[in-house]
Amino acid sequence: MPDTTILEPLEADQWFVDSQDLREFVTQAREISLSTAHNREETLSALEPHFAALLKKTDWLPEQFAQPNPGSGLGGGIGQWLLFRAQDRSLSVFSLVIPPGSKTPIHDHLSWGLVGLYKGEQEETVYRRVDNGELAGYAQLEIVGVYQVQRGSIYRLLPPDGDIHSVKATTVFAPSVSIHVMGNDTGSILRHQYQLEQNTVRSFRSGYSNAPYKEQRTDYAKFH
Repeated sequence: MPDTTILEPLEADQWFVDSQDLREFVTQAREISLSTAHNREETLSALEPHFAALLKKTDWLPEQFAQPNPGSGLGGGIGQWLLFRAQDRSLSVFSLVIPPGSKTPIHDHLSWGLVGLYKGEQEETVYRRVDNGELAGYAQLEIVGVYQVQRGSIYRLLPPDGDIHSVKATTVFAPSVSIHVMGNDTGSILRHQYQLEQNTVRSFRSGYSNAPYKEQRTDYAKFH
Protein backbone atom coordinates (compact mmCIF):
# COMPACT_ATOMS: atom_id res chain seq x y z
CA MET A 1 0.00 0.00 0.00
CA PRO A 2 1.48 3.39 -0.94
CA ASP A 3 2.45 5.83 1.78
CA THR A 4 -0.15 8.58 2.11
CA THR A 5 1.64 10.75 4.66
CA ILE A 6 2.18 14.41 3.88
CA LEU A 7 4.75 16.16 6.03
CA GLU A 8 3.11 19.26 7.38
CA PRO A 9 5.11 22.51 7.70
CA LEU A 10 6.84 23.14 10.98
CA GLU A 11 5.95 26.06 13.21
CA ALA A 12 9.28 27.71 12.40
CA ASP A 13 12.76 26.98 11.12
CA GLN A 14 14.56 24.63 13.48
CA TRP A 15 18.15 25.35 14.50
CA PHE A 16 19.96 22.71 16.54
CA VAL A 17 23.41 24.31 16.22
CA ASP A 18 23.93 27.96 17.11
CA SER A 19 26.70 28.88 14.68
CA GLN A 20 27.13 32.00 12.59
CA ASP A 21 29.01 29.99 9.98
CA LEU A 22 26.09 27.58 9.62
CA ARG A 23 23.54 30.39 9.52
CA GLU A 24 25.44 32.16 6.74
CA PHE A 25 25.68 28.94 4.76
CA VAL A 26 21.95 28.21 5.13
CA THR A 27 21.16 31.73 3.90
CA GLN A 28 23.33 31.12 0.83
CA ALA A 29 21.79 27.70 0.26
CA ARG A 30 18.25 29.08 0.37
CA GLU A 31 19.02 31.86 -2.06
CA ILE A 32 20.73 29.50 -4.49
CA SER A 33 18.02 26.85 -4.22
CA LEU A 34 15.29 29.38 -5.05
CA SER A 35 17.14 31.03 -7.93
CA THR A 36 18.09 27.71 -9.56
CA ALA A 37 14.91 25.73 -8.91
CA HIS A 38 14.56 25.14 -12.66
CA ASN A 39 17.87 23.24 -12.81
CA ARG A 40 19.18 21.25 -9.85
CA GLU A 41 22.52 20.59 -11.55
CA GLU A 42 22.95 24.34 -11.46
CA THR A 43 21.91 24.36 -7.79
CA LEU A 44 24.67 21.92 -6.90
CA SER A 45 27.32 23.72 -8.94
CA ALA A 46 26.49 27.10 -7.44
CA LEU A 47 26.28 25.79 -3.87
CA GLU A 48 29.41 23.66 -3.86
CA PRO A 49 31.99 26.46 -3.33
CA HIS A 50 30.06 27.77 -0.32
CA PHE A 51 29.82 24.24 1.07
CA ALA A 52 33.55 23.70 0.57
CA ALA A 53 34.23 26.85 2.56
CA LEU A 54 32.05 25.60 5.43
CA LEU A 55 33.84 22.24 5.50
CA LYS A 56 37.22 23.96 5.86
CA LYS A 57 36.13 25.57 9.13
CA THR A 58 36.73 23.33 12.13
CA ASP A 59 35.03 25.04 15.05
CA TRP A 60 31.35 25.38 14.10
CA LEU A 61 30.15 21.78 14.71
CA PRO A 62 29.73 20.96 18.43
CA GLU A 63 31.25 17.66 19.52
CA GLN A 64 27.85 16.24 20.48
CA PHE A 65 26.90 16.22 16.79
CA ALA A 66 30.00 14.23 15.87
CA GLN A 67 29.18 11.17 18.00
CA PRO A 68 27.80 7.73 17.06
CA ASN A 69 24.31 6.74 18.18
CA PRO A 70 23.70 3.16 19.40
CA GLY A 71 19.95 3.50 18.75
CA SER A 72 20.32 4.69 15.17
CA GLY A 73 17.60 4.11 12.60
CA LEU A 74 20.40 3.29 10.14
CA GLY A 75 21.92 0.62 12.39
CA GLY A 76 25.58 0.04 13.18
CA GLY A 77 25.67 2.82 15.74
CA ILE A 78 25.43 5.42 12.97
CA GLY A 79 24.39 8.85 14.23
CA GLN A 80 22.28 11.12 12.03
CA TRP A 81 22.17 14.49 13.79
CA LEU A 82 19.89 17.26 12.56
CA LEU A 83 21.62 20.65 12.49
CA PHE A 84 19.02 22.73 10.64
CA ARG A 85 15.59 22.15 9.11
CA ALA A 86 13.51 24.70 7.15
CA GLN A 87 9.95 25.39 8.21
CA ASP A 88 8.62 24.15 4.86
CA ARG A 89 11.02 21.15 4.95
CA SER A 90 12.60 22.19 1.65
CA LEU A 91 16.12 22.25 3.11
CA SER A 92 17.92 20.30 5.81
CA VAL A 93 21.48 20.09 7.05
CA PHE A 94 22.63 17.15 9.16
CA SER A 95 25.77 15.30 10.19
CA LEU A 96 26.20 11.57 9.60
CA VAL A 97 28.59 9.88 12.03
CA ILE A 98 29.78 6.37 11.14
CA PRO A 99 31.80 4.37 13.70
CA PRO A 100 35.02 2.72 12.47
CA GLY A 101 34.24 -0.24 10.23
CA SER A 102 30.49 0.38 10.17
CA LYS A 103 28.61 0.77 6.92
CA THR A 104 25.26 2.29 6.04
CA PRO A 105 22.60 0.20 4.32
CA ILE A 106 22.23 0.80 0.60
CA HIS A 107 19.77 3.69 0.45
CA ASP A 108 18.51 6.63 -1.55
CA HIS A 109 17.63 10.23 -0.62
CA LEU A 110 14.94 11.30 -3.13
CA SER A 111 16.36 14.81 -3.39
CA TRP A 112 19.25 16.85 -4.70
CA GLY A 113 22.02 17.21 -2.19
CA LEU A 114 25.70 17.66 -1.39
CA VAL A 115 27.70 15.50 0.99
CA GLY A 116 31.06 16.67 2.32
CA LEU A 117 33.48 14.82 4.57
CA TYR A 118 34.22 16.85 7.69
CA LYS A 119 36.32 14.33 9.63
CA GLY A 120 37.89 10.94 8.95
CA GLU A 121 37.85 8.85 5.79
CA GLN A 122 35.13 6.94 3.98
CA GLU A 123 34.52 4.54 1.13
CA GLU A 124 31.42 5.28 -0.94
CA THR A 125 29.84 2.66 -3.21
CA VAL A 126 27.44 4.13 -5.76
CA TYR A 127 24.68 2.06 -7.35
CA ARG A 128 22.22 2.41 -10.19
CA ARG A 129 18.86 0.73 -10.42
CA VAL A 130 18.53 -1.31 -13.62
CA ASP A 131 15.06 -2.89 -13.25
CA ASN A 132 11.93 -1.11 -14.45
CA GLY A 133 10.47 -0.66 -10.96
CA GLU A 134 7.19 -2.34 -11.88
CA LEU A 135 7.44 -5.29 -9.48
CA ALA A 136 6.72 -4.35 -5.85
CA GLY A 137 9.53 -5.15 -3.45
CA TYR A 138 11.93 -6.04 -6.26
CA ALA A 139 14.94 -3.95 -7.27
CA GLN A 140 18.01 -4.89 -9.24
CA LEU A 141 21.11 -2.76 -8.76
CA GLU A 142 24.48 -2.54 -10.41
CA ILE A 143 27.59 -0.90 -8.99
CA VAL A 144 28.54 2.34 -10.72
CA GLY A 145 31.76 2.89 -8.80
CA VAL A 146 33.64 2.67 -5.51
CA TYR A 147 35.29 5.87 -4.29
CA GLN A 148 37.71 6.72 -1.50
CA VAL A 149 36.55 9.90 0.22
CA GLN A 150 39.00 12.14 2.07
CA ARG A 151 38.43 15.05 4.42
CA GLY A 152 37.08 18.04 2.50
CA SER A 153 35.86 15.93 -0.42
CA ILE A 154 32.36 16.68 -1.73
CA TYR A 155 30.06 14.49 -3.79
CA ARG A 156 26.66 15.14 -5.30
CA LEU A 157 23.29 13.44 -4.95
CA LEU A 158 20.74 13.89 -7.71
CA PRO A 159 17.86 11.52 -8.54
CA PRO A 160 17.24 9.36 -10.42
CA ASP A 161 20.89 8.50 -11.13
CA GLY A 162 23.56 9.13 -8.53
CA ASP A 163 21.14 8.95 -5.61
CA ILE A 164 21.69 5.37 -4.40
CA HIS A 165 24.75 4.52 -2.33
CA SER A 166 26.24 3.00 0.79
CA VAL A 167 29.03 4.53 2.85
CA LYS A 168 31.63 2.87 5.08
CA ALA A 169 33.95 4.52 7.59
CA THR A 170 37.52 3.45 6.80
CA THR A 171 39.11 5.19 9.76
CA VAL A 172 40.44 2.85 12.46
CA PHE A 173 40.28 4.72 15.76
CA ALA A 174 37.63 7.41 15.23
CA PRO A 175 34.30 7.75 13.41
CA SER A 176 33.91 9.53 10.12
CA VAL A 177 31.73 12.64 10.09
CA SER A 178 30.07 13.87 6.91
CA ILE A 179 27.82 16.90 6.49
CA HIS A 180 24.73 16.62 4.29
CA VAL A 181 22.82 19.53 2.79
CA MET A 182 19.61 18.25 1.23
CA GLY A 183 16.62 19.65 -0.62
CA ASN A 184 14.15 17.79 1.60
CA ASP A 185 13.64 16.69 5.20
CA THR A 186 15.62 13.50 4.60
CA GLY A 187 15.26 11.89 8.01
CA SER A 188 11.48 12.30 8.10
CA ILE A 189 10.44 11.05 4.67
CA LEU A 190 9.89 7.47 3.59
CA ARG A 191 12.68 6.48 1.23
CA HIS A 192 14.20 3.20 0.05
CA GLN A 193 16.62 0.66 1.47
CA TYR A 194 18.01 -2.01 -0.83
CA GLN A 195 19.36 -5.54 -0.38
CA LEU A 196 21.80 -6.14 -3.21
CA GLU A 197 22.09 -9.93 -3.03
CA GLN A 198 18.36 -10.53 -2.59
CA ASN A 199 17.31 -7.97 -5.24
CA THR A 200 14.80 -6.48 -2.79
CA VAL A 201 13.76 -2.99 -1.75
CA ARG A 202 11.70 -1.74 1.17
CA SER A 203 10.54 1.61 2.50
CA PHE A 204 12.23 3.01 5.58
CA ARG A 205 12.44 6.21 7.58
CA SER A 206 15.86 6.88 9.11
CA GLY A 207 14.80 9.61 11.54
CA TYR A 208 17.32 11.82 13.32
CA SER A 209 19.21 10.98 16.48
CA ASN A 210 18.14 14.25 18.10
CA ALA A 211 14.74 14.84 16.47
CA PRO A 212 12.56 11.71 16.47
CA TYR A 213 9.90 11.49 13.78
CA LYS A 214 6.37 12.17 14.98
CA GLU A 215 3.73 10.20 13.14
CA GLN A 216 1.36 12.25 10.99
CA ARG A 217 -1.85 11.01 9.44
CA THR A 218 -2.64 13.53 6.76
CA ASP A 219 -4.48 11.94 3.85
CA TYR A 220 -2.73 12.50 0.52
CA ALA A 221 -6.09 12.49 -1.26
CA LYS A 222 -7.05 15.76 0.42
CA PHE A 223 -4.36 17.52 -1.57
CA HIS A 224 -5.37 16.20 -5.00
